[in-house]
Amino acid sequence: MSGRDCIGVAKTGSGKTLAFVLPMLRHIKDQPPVEAGEGPIGLIMAPTRELVQQIHSDIRKFTKALGIRCVPVYGGSGVAQQISELKRGTEIVVCTPGRMIDILCTSGGKITNLRRVTYLVMDEADRMFDMGFEPQITRIVQNIRPDHQTVLFSATFPRQVETLARKVLNKPVEIQVGGRSVVNKDINQLVEVRPEGERWFRLLELLGVWSEKGKILVFVQSQDKCDALFRDLLKFGHPCLSLHGAKDQTDRESTISDFKSNVCNLLIATSVAARGLDVKDLELVVNYDVPNHYEDYVHRVGRTGRAGRKGCAITFFSEDDARYAPDLVKALELSEQVVPQDLKALADGFMAKVNQGLEQAHGTGYGGSGFKFNEEEDEKRMAAKKAQAREYGFRGREIAALAAVSKVPAPVAPTPHSVTQMLSNGGLPVPLNPGPAVSSMTGLPFTHNNEAAARAAAIAAAMNLQHNLARIQADAMPEHYEAELEINDFPQNARWKVTHKETLGPISDWTGAAITTRGQFFPPGKVPGPGDRKLYLFIEGPTEQSVKRAKADLKHVLEDITNQTYQLPGGSSTRQILGCISRSGLIREVLEAACYFVDSLKGLPPTE
Repeated sequence: MSGRDCIGVAKTGSGKTLAFVLPMLRHIKDQPPVEAGEGPIGLIMAPTRELVQQIHSDIRKFTKALGIRCVPVYGGSGVAQQISELKRGTEIVVCTPGRMIDILCTSGGKITNLRRVTYLVMDEADRMFDMGFEPQITRIVQNIRPDHQTVLFSATFPRQVETLARKVLNKPVEIQVGGRSVVNKDINQLVEVRPEGERWFRLLELLGVWSEKGKILVFVQSQDKCDALFRDLLKFGHPCLSLHGAKDQTDRESTISDFKSNVCNLLIATSVAARGLDVKDLELVVNYDVPNHYEDYVHRVGRTGRAGRKGCAITFFSEDDARYAPDLVKALELSEQVVPQDLKALADGFMAKVNQGLEQAHGTGYGGSGFKFNEEEDEKRMAAKKAQAREYGFRGREIAALAAVSKVPAPVAPTPHSVTQMLSNGGLPVPLNPGPAVSSMTGLPFTHNNEAAARAAAIAAAMNLQHNLARIQADAMPEHYEAELEINDFPQNARWKVTHKETLGPISDWTGAAITTRGQFFPPGKVPGPGDRKLYLFIEGPTEQSVKRAKADLKHVLEDITNQTYQLPGGSSTRQILGCISRSGLIREVLEAACYFVDSLKGLPPTE
């Protein structure tokens, strides 16, 4: 509340959302009112859509009484409604970084702006930096006024993530309640060592015992596993819901709504539901598949035992998962829980293999798909530069030669073994009393000006150094290729299909090219103004082949959807003809010709 940048770390279910919302409301009420055309005062960023919805729901409990407006901005849902609400003006925006950048870039930045943002919040900041949001976050922060206040909150905040986060903070104060990255002690944690074949029957047994007590959340590792477990439970008479990242946003919203409103008390989910999801009466969390890193485990089991309530979390474990045993032991010990002997034995055995070099620890779970939090990348880049330098003959002698160019004095007798003499002699020592040099062309001796030869050799070596440095720099900088594909004049469903992440994501992964939507849609007959561009896809990649392949795949998608559109009833002839007519402006002439043709078939005189 004093206006300082802040890092807040506290256990799951402890009320962190309220901790940054109340100072924000106080901050906003102390500012001049938001006028037409101005952007928000408070900006909250979160990594998942579900968390954005939940934060927005919590804020609405206060904003109505205070006369403050709050707008959620996230992908997967209708952008038109979000744009209309932003145009009407708002004091608070809760967003995912990607969709927020899309809105800021739409219509030349006329929808909203960040010029009035003075209170910036990043919830679950550690995962946002790791999920690949670091470039988007940096871009947003660079467009906010420099005197803003930044607040970062999370239940887990590893040191390597904190180092990166402090780059966007100004002398922050860290507020830590309880331990850092520690499971809530109100949660009873149980770990059962069971092979894969026994987990299904144990899950049915748990459902029979716990289904009458309250809601149950079952975590699995993959989307396919989530769908398979969902089908199997339905076959065995257990009504349930499923939630994972591949589902449509409408389905995800309805699933969470049904789970919270007691329509169904059993949810099967991936780690997309591990952070921020606050469900009352959630009594049991089952890790059907063991989490692949420590922080994920803390957040998964933290869905229960919230706001002072008690909860239970059961994790299935097998000998094949031995690499994750040390994390579970650490979580149980830090939260003062009993560590099973079989789990302890697996952890000790795995660590012994690690110490012997037979196994490799799995890492922290951070620095995977997102930003790298160590110096490994820099070291690799420097090693590559050194290797290229050795390949091009870039040695210390070029440096000495460059120094010699600027330091060659006016007529001074050279020393017998000077650097310049060695360079002119191919790096070999020069005799103390060299004889007269002989011309290779005439075979006659000629006089040798030592000073001129030294200067010439030094200049040649310096030019060679500059050339080598240019080659090294050119090789160190990755090649960049670009292409554009205009999609403005394709049918609406084709444009939607080719700009949706479900289409762009696989193409980007397959080709290695980045694809972004640019420009704006212009209906037929409307001419773009100066500086405006029709809707198009901008493709960029590291190789020419990747860009060409991505463009070809996008064209293929457009053509398929367009052909399907024209094959609908009344599609091919009617739509194509009407499109040509409207674009050519020949509506009157075509109608007259059609009437004349119909009258002639009926044997009637031509009508006006």
